[in-house]
Amino acid sequence: MNKNRKKLLACLLAVSIGTAAVNGCERNAGYGSGGGRDSSQNLVMAKAIAQAEYPQEPVYQNDEERYEARRSREIPERFKEAYGSFAFQTASQILGKDSQANMAYSPLGLYYALAMSAQGAAGETRMELLSLLGYLGDGETDAPRAGIDTLAQDCQAAFKALYHVPNPANAKKNQWGEMPPESLYSLRIANSLWAGHDLGLKQEFADQSARYFYSDIFQFDLKEPEAAQAMSDWVKERTGKAIVPGTKPVPEDELLSLLNTVYYYDQWIDRFNPDSTKADGFTTADGTEVICDFMNRTMDSHGFRRGKGFTSSILSLKNGSMEFILPDEGVDVRDLVKSPEILREVLEGTEGEGVGEVTWKIPKFSYGSSMDLTEALKQSGIRKAFGRDADFSGISDDKPLTISSASQDVHISIDENGVEAAAFTEIAYAGAAMPQGRADMILNRPFLYAIRSQGQLLFVGICKNPELH
Repeated sequence: MNKNRKKLLACLLAVSIGTAAVNGCERNAGYGSGGGRDSSQNLVMAKAIAQAEYPQEPVYQNDEERYEARRSREIPERFKEAYGSFAFQTASQILGKDSQANMAYSPLGLYYALAMSAQGAAGETRMELLSLLGYLGDGETDAPRAGIDTLAQDCQAAFKALYHVPNPANAKKNQWGEMPPESLYSLRIANSLWAGHDLGLKQEFADQSARYFYSDIFQFDLKEPEAAQAMSDWVKERTGKAIVPGTKPVPEDELLSLLNTVYYYDQWIDRFNPDSTKADGFTTADGTEVICDFMNRTMDSHGFRRGKGFTSSILSLKNGSMEFILPDEGVDVRDLVKSPEILREVLEGTEGEGVGEVTWKIPKFSYGSSMDLTEALKQSGIRKAFGRDADFSGISDDKPLTISSASQDVHISIDENGVEAAAFTEIAYAGAAMPQGRADMILNRPFLYAIRSQGQLLFVGICKNPELH
């Protein structure tokens, strides 16, 4: 194998939850309705091989059309199973680190970035990727074309089901003065490939990336100063400015960069009353008390769960949910994520469920986290892709490629109105029931949270100090 092997750099794009706007359409108006055309002047210098045309929300004539459209968006069962296992396995690896910092992770961003990378992989490299992604069949000795094709088709179907940017034409109040839920949330997924001008991309890989992963594909002189700025602009636009990567020069050995972004915005079904928000103390893991603003409310008949070492409850969003998991006194929040099996039981188990009065006290927070995911991926079985004998021959025949790094930057924040999240992934080669009890969700110490849409885990994180940003 060539000792001077060039590297395919990999970075995993971050997730952000920012202050929720009152109107979801207003929040998203700044970067369009999802047509996929970038306005950055720096892209003029890039050769656009393909630009994604994202799914468009039609104009609904009545509520029946809106309901039928929602019902028709189905995520393949195979994808749900594979993605669920991937999310728990990687989240346990990533969030279980010994760190005092706040952490947030988007398994969705990483999954799409790796799935797109798998389309260009071959041999054992592809087998390892398909295995982690849940598309390597039992008893198979190699990675057949059927496995990679099914992965691409299921990713495309899930993308269509999850992706949502409101059509302004549907943002009309009904006879009761209410906005349709679809106009108040957004879930935007985006992918792009940035190839050096001297790297010959295989047409099949480019076609698959554009068709199944809605990827923009550009060729650029990556050594030009405008290259880093163009990529930063692309990310900034697709995360609603929640994530703005730096513009350091692209490393000399980088030949290809794969970027993925996930942006999520939603409102609480029952928004918190700002007049009830009060300052109080939050005790960090080392015993330090910090003062922060807490949102407060009491719900007379609400679901909760008392699990082994924790209490949890879910708050509904217009088109999703956010679950809060409070460890019992003396339990380290990391104990709840120390294995995929434990994390799955925490987030999906049913033992200990009840209904009754739930007292909420949730700190407002807005923070970002940056994580190197290389070791977590290696521990999850992705080793060939980072080594000298990596096989990404499906991307290009010009030079041997290997992933040199994988990282994710995440920003998340919640307030009285709702939740905003953005994720950027870059892979560079180089009705009330009767009360049965009560629960206190007093989140005044480190806690775990999870955000879902259509039952799929979009973001999972640990808040260790609401005052850290």
